[in-house]
Amino acid sequence: MEKGEWVADPYFSSPPDEDQIHNFAMFLAKISYVGDNGVPETRTDVNSLVDGVWEFKHHHHRLAYFDTPGDGTFTPKERVRDRRDVDPDNQDDYWWYPHMDSVLRLTNAWSKQDQLAPPEEIDKALSIREEDVQHDK
Repeated sequence: MEKGEWVADPYFSSPPDEDQIHNFAMFLAKISYVGDNGVPETRTDVNSLVDGVWEFKHHHHRLAYFDTPGDGTFTPKERVRDRRDVDPDNQDDYWWYPHMDSVLRLTNAWSKQDQLAPPEEIDKALSIREEDVQHDK
């Protein structure tokens, strides 16, 4: 994607695909923003998938991630559904985004073509997470 050569992307056009290069830069900006600020820049930049796996979103591209303290442990962080479940001192616009651990790990990327994330991509993200956490032990 960085070089505009991701041919598995169903929206791929001949290399270098300028849209892919742009989308890669947008992902980097979104990841950096969360890393610097602890929350996404906009509500549409991220989405909770399952069991503590989240996705960065840009147009039809998705990039899954999870958080970990990096010590071989993992505690799923889900989207907060009810504002009443949040600390009263944390009632800003991003009350729904959980406090992530210090390390965000990227897992896999795909191009979304349907309403829901493909189950095989979610399974792949879960598998990568398990492998990464085990490696930290």
